Amino acid sequence: MLIQGVDLTLKQLTGALTRFHVVPVETVGRPFDPATHQAVTSVSSETVPKQHVVDEFQRGYLLHDRILRAAMVSVSAGQADGAPGTDNTISSS
Repeated sequence: MLIQGVDLTLKQLTGALTRFHVVPVETVGRPFDPATHQAVTSVSSETVPKQHVVDEFQRGYLLHDRILRAAMVSVSAGQADGAPGTDNTISSS
């Protein structure tokens, strides 16, 4: 009963946001775009091409094609070369 209530509330909120043209940023599998994505970490991946989004940590949103909040993502660094420490955190200055 509680889960159904939460699901209905989520559907109503999503519907209201959509009516006001707020849409989520597409991330996983897409090329990394610094205008809509915030890179949190870089990981090696055998399946995802270099500089493409591997995983989404926090969803981003657009309002009429303008960014409201950038999506927090991890970005592929390409295939692992076997060296230790291939997972690097991207730091911003």
